[in-house]
Parts: sequence; C-alpha cells; structure tokens
Amino acid sequence: MIPPSCPRLRARRMTTFVAVAATILAVGCNAPPPHPAVGRRLGELPIAPIADLAAPPPPLAGQVTLLNFWGTWCPPCRRELPGLARIAAGLADDGRFQLVAVSCSGSGFGDPAEMAAEAGEFLLRADLPISAYVFRDPLGADMLATSLGLQSLPATYLIGPDATVRQVWVGYRARDEAEIAAAIVRLLKEAEAGEGS
Repeated sequence: MIPPSCPRLRARRMTTFVAVAATILAVGCNAPPPHPAVGRRLGELPIAPIADLAAPPPPLAGQVTLLNFWGTWCPPCRRELPGLARIAAGLADDGRFQLVAVSCSGSGFGDPAEMAAEAGEFLLRADLPISAYVFRDPLGADMLATSLGLQSLPATYLIGPDATVRQVWVGYRARDEAEIAAAIVRLLKEAEAGEGS
C-alpha cells in the first residue's frame, strides 16, 4: 500500500483530476446545437381544429404560445400532455399565454373524423381540459418537418409574442415540465418588460 503522502500517488490523483476536468469541459463545450426551428419566425400554422373544421388556427402574434405536437398512439406523448395541461391550467388567468396541442396521426395523414374521435376520447379519459385547443395536422407530418424541423413526437415549441420560436423540447422527460414552466414564466416577464418600455 502506498502512503497518502507518496508523491507518485499525488501525481496520479492530479492526473486523474485533470482528465476528469478536461472531460467535463469538453462535454460542456460540445453542447448540441440548438434545434433548427429556434429563431425562426412563424406565420399561420398549417393546422385545422378538431372540434370545428371551419375555425382558423389561433394566431401566434401577441401571445406566448406553447405549441405541442402529440399523438394518441404515442406513449411518451400521452405521458407528457397532462403536464402541459397543468402548466396551461396554472396560467389560465393570463390572457397572454396559450397552449396549442396538435394531434398528429401515426401515418402522417389521418382521417379527420377518426383523429377527432381518438383525441377527444383520450382527453376525456385523461380528464384534460384542453379540448378547445386541440388541433390536427391536415397536411401531414412532411409539411411540419419542413417548416418546424419536426422529426419525432412529442415535440414542444415555445413561441414568443413576436411569433419566433424560442425553445424546443423533443421527446419526453419528466423534468421537462418544470423547465418548460420556468421558460414560459421568463418569456411572459420578458414580454411584460417589453410592453412597459
């Protein structure tokens, strides 16, 4: 056994420490690039409401919007949506915020009546009070992949009042709910500060 005061042991510990520190720095410096949609200004959404096919999609300008793409057939989506509904319920009194949940079919193009029935049934069973904000993608996933970089579900986009995508979460992680809520609050405060100036 080498005593703790041995110079070789101290040197080995220092080498290990430097290697670990270098790894941490390398990981931090090689953070993944932002989602391709971040910074993109959006126009009118290419979606149609499930409940009333004649109604237009909600406007993005002037609102802080949480735009979520989900599917009834997608287990991570079904786990994530209740958390987003909780966030929306907590901000129900703030007219500057809206949750827009876009129900997507698994095949890209789905029968609107079938999608409406499946989404409505899921929301009723899960007791999610967001049916008025559930839309379908009538143009298929290819259009959304092109305009928003949507590749997989669930995908959640935080959009500022200037209709610019600020943050994107892809996939489901339980910790995302708190992160999304905090990002929305920051954006609402930023929008309020901008109104005051």
